[in-house]
Amino acid sequence: TSTMIQFSWKPQGGTGDSPYTVRLLGKSGEMEKRVLNETSTAFENLISGYQYQISVDVSTCSKNVSTSLRVQTAAEVYSGTTRIKNEEFKAAYQNKSSREFMEFETKFITEITKHLPPKIQELKNGKKLRIVINSIKEGSVIILFDMVLNVEQNITKPEISDAFTEALNRTTVFDIDLKKTVIEAKNSCQPGLNDCDQNAACTAEGATYSCQCNEGFTDKSPQVPGRVCQQDLPSQHTTPVPPVTNTTGFTGSTPYSVFTTTFTSAPCMPVSIEVQKVTAEEIQLSWTSGSKGSLYSVSVMDGNQEINKTTTKETKALFEHLLPGHVYTISVAVSSCAEDNHTSVTIRTDPASCFKRTELCSAESTGCSDLKDIVCSENQALACRVLLKNETFNDTLYNSESEEYKTMAERIKRDVVGDMRAELSNDHFDILVLGFRPGSVVVHFLSLLPKEEPVDADFIQTSLSKIIRNKFGDQTEVEVQCK
Repeated sequence: TSTMIQFSWKPQGGTGDSPYTVRLLGKSGEMEKRVLNETSTAFENLISGYQYQISVDVSTCSKNVSTSLRVQTAAEVYSGTTRIKNEEFKAAYQNKSSREFMEFETKFITEITKHLPPKIQELKNGKKLRIVINSIKEGSVIILFDMVLNVEQNITKPEISDAFTEALNRTTVFDIDLKKTVIEAKNSCQPGLNDCDQNAACTAEGATYSCQCNEGFTDKSPQVPGRVCQQDLPSQHTTPVPPVTNTTGFTGSTPYSVFTTTFTSAPCMPVSIEVQKVTAEEIQLSWTSGSKGSLYSVSVMDGNQEINKTTTKETKALFEHLLPGHVYTISVAVSSCAEDNHTSVTIRTDPASCFKRTELCSAESTGCSDLKDIVCSENQALACRVLLKNETFNDTLYNSESEEYKTMAERIKRDVVGDMRAELSNDHFDILVLGFRPGSVVVHFLSLLPKEEPVDADFIQTSLSKIIRNKFGDQTEVEVQCK
């Protein structure tokens, strides 16, 4: 249920009355420990929508035997995103354990709860609904949060959406951008958000989900389907646990069915990459996949040349001493996957420092080689920086191969180039988008004109400012630098 996990286990070998050590573990470690002669127990007063690890240990024939199971309590989960215009982002918000993050989370939850309808407040106060901030991002401050509801509370999705949207609208502490506010049922079938067996299919069902064992696998927990799936016939990918290991001769179960612990090769799950920080010389990113404890192969490409390749169990990486204004492609894959199943991002390091170099076009200059070919060719290039305060940044805008990046770049080019050509009476004017950065959305691009055309940087800046404000709203700032 949302607050209880009831389970039993069945010894294979040894004596049936051996004392069993049963542990309940959460994200922060061991939460409860019991020593039992029985082969069943239940943990109560748990948190809904939370993943727990349950382990059972017993000593038989001078050997320690252990098995464990990952279980998620039932819940309906809704996700929310909102932008707060009157708050400034702090670097400490990137750390959920920081005092600043926790203080802001308390402030946000307290303020929103005050404006919820009585019916929803009652659920919140009765611990049948909880609000959790998952992350705080720049632009001005963007909150990604979950609303986790105990099952069978007879609350519909429109009720949740309307209640929280109205609460955000009524707050006097926060200046909420309702155009950037979304409340929706969360897709719990994303990796790490459910407890389906790795050999089961997950199906999103509104704000919750269900699991079903794949073809060729038998469901060993039919009362809670798809959590324990056992292959019908042995294959080269499934090896029973040998008797000398600490997981042999022992099975665990849901209340009415038994599951058997075996080692199976992990499926090649796609890796999801999140770019966290980009500077002139560094790229920092992290990744997740459905393959727990995997070994990852990480590669950095400079054009067609691989300049860095590592294998790691970590799910984050920082690449340093890169060239400014340079394009790199970073790929991450699960090492054990035989097929080419990598995920990649293509990122340009910050270009701003390139345009401060008086020697950029000299033969000796190599630091900004990607941009040198553009700036120092037949073009006159003006480095432009535009702050779009009405736009919201997300990390996919770092990746020039993402649809979000391509859509935003095309929108800027479409909205700006035609009007600038008319303003300048010059059909050769063009722009090249170099990248996007947070806060709210910062756009770096080059304005390009043929070398023989006279260029007045002040006039270009005035014209760009007028056109961009007309297209993107008055809350924009434009900087133009001749190069």
